[in-house]
Amino acid sequence: MDSMFGFVSWIVLGCGIYGIYAYIKMRKDGHINETLLLGKSYMESMCKDKEAFLKKAMPAVLVFGVTAIAYGLIDVIHYFVKPIPILDYIGMAAFLIMLVWYMVYTGKLKKEYF
Repeated sequence: MDSMFGFVSWIVLGCGIYGIYAYIKMRKDGHINETLLLGKSYMESMCKDKEAFLKKAMPAVLVFGVTAIAYGLIDVIHYFVKPIPILDYIGMAAFLIMLVWYMVYTGKLKKEYF
């Protein structure tokens, strides 16, 4: 069972790295990352005000990336280096709270700009 959760920690870490990559790419080229922000039902071309959407959405992507990396690293250390259960539980709670906030916040942005 621990090996499955250890695998999940690598996935969370990878998602965090992708979040930071997406943030940097959006900042550079000004295109909306449809994978992290829009989903299948929306396309960048449907956005009413792309610049305003990016201005509000990019900080959320950065928070997502940083939090996912932090929790992913804590979880990898917990499962593969040295057990640190209290820190792992705190990191998990922070990550889950951030994930719910991210989904609600980006959902509201989609309703406003699409």
